[in-house]
Amino acid sequence: MWPGLRCHPAIVNQSRTFAPSGPSFPFASIPPATYFGHATRPKFPAGKSTDCPVPYFDHNATAPLHPAARAAWLDAADRLWHNPSGLHAAATRALASLEDCRERLADLLGCDDPRRIVFTSGATAANNLLARHLARTAATDAVAILSPLEHPAVHAAFGTNFSGRVVESDVDRDGVVPVDVVNATQDACAGRPVACVSVMAAGNESGVLQPWQAIAAACRLRRIPYHTDATQWLGKLPASGLGGCDWVTGSGHKFGGPRGVGFLVVPAEATFFGDVGGPQESGRLAGTENLPGIAGMVAALEARDRDASATATRGAGSRDAAIDFLRRQLPAAVVVSGGADRLWNTLAILIPGADSRKMVAALDRAGIEASTGSACSSGTASAARVVAATAGWFSFPPESTFGMVRFSAGPETTAAEWIAAVGALVAFVSSDSKAPRVALG
Repeated sequence: MWPGLRCHPAIVNQSRTFAPSGPSFPFASIPPATYFGHATRPKFPAGKSTDCPVPYFDHNATAPLHPAARAAWLDAADRLWHNPSGLHAAATRALASLEDCRERLADLLGCDDPRRIVFTSGATAANNLLARHLARTAATDAVAILSPLEHPAVHAAFGTNFSGRVVESDVDRDGVVPVDVVNATQDACAGRPVACVSVMAAGNESGVLQPWQAIAAACRLRRIPYHTDATQWLGKLPASGLGGCDWVTGSGHKFGGPRGVGFLVVPAEATFFGDVGGPQESGRLAGTENLPGIAGMVAALEARDRDASATATRGAGSRDAAIDFLRRQLPAAVVVSGGADRLWNTLAILIPGADSRKMVAALDRAGIEASTGSACSSGTASAARVVAATAGWFSFPPESTFGMVRFSAGPETTAAEWIAAVGALVAFVSSDSKAPRVALG
């Protein structure tokens, strides 16, 4: 058994502490995690104590339902369950609530015209709608310029609809797409029309922040449509200003809204239509709107956006303290995008010689829920996108392999939980003879 976290029966409330055992564990005690006033969801190996909490570090995959979202969902499902497209009074009330949600979301994003917002079943659906629309309306030889870090929902959607016409921009050593690189990529298209430039607002893997405001302005000067997938930005940093982009996609469950609901922001002047077969969304997307889900999504974003700046400051401090601890204990570890501004909640770590799945499994046994890409081999297609895109900047030995772990916290994650998570990783890697403990080269 590797030395690391063990479930301890002392954890039942805030006045009691989590006391990990094992000679290599680097700290004395950790207060239990709390989310919305109660202990994190318990999960235990067979035969282990049921008092052991599970710090949740996979918010970039999905976030727990925010109480405001739950309340809004239940209220809409109870009072406003009617079809907003109906003609009777109850349906009219549902439609009024739907439009109120649209206006509130527009205010959060800074959209002057709420009609720019099309509600969808999520960001994947929105990205596919966008790519199909652009392919249908752009010139047949038009290209789409994407960053190499885009989520598969963007890459696959554009790859399918712009087959052979997707151009990837370069990035710097931290995975940032500078504005001059975007301009140079456009210039390199040799006169071919550009249907769209798509650069995400914040990375899902390393949390790297892109200069989306500057890219939007540069594209506007060249009259080239700009899309940003804001899925990871929303709920973590202030949403204001995103409405200045031509196209924006987002998903509710990433910031505490219900699953199965998202949105697409379209240009005010665009003649956009997606799926056909009904008059919903002003004739732009057929299908009865998920009003309870929409209400929950907007309520969650309002709640998270209200304290976004303060949460970011506090969260970054906790994450950075964990990084300092990591570097002292495991100099070989590489913080992905470590030299760039990143989401306060995200920490992606490369461990030379380690196995990603084994690390995540070990963390899970230690009571830490985290995530990873597949085991990374620098510069290969199997690597996480941000690792593959930035590998050329580093002097890694040929054929070097890496394991990657991503921790992504929530607003309620404590500094002690950050140290617990990184400490559990250090404990496992220190017990793994294949993983080096000193910095490479």
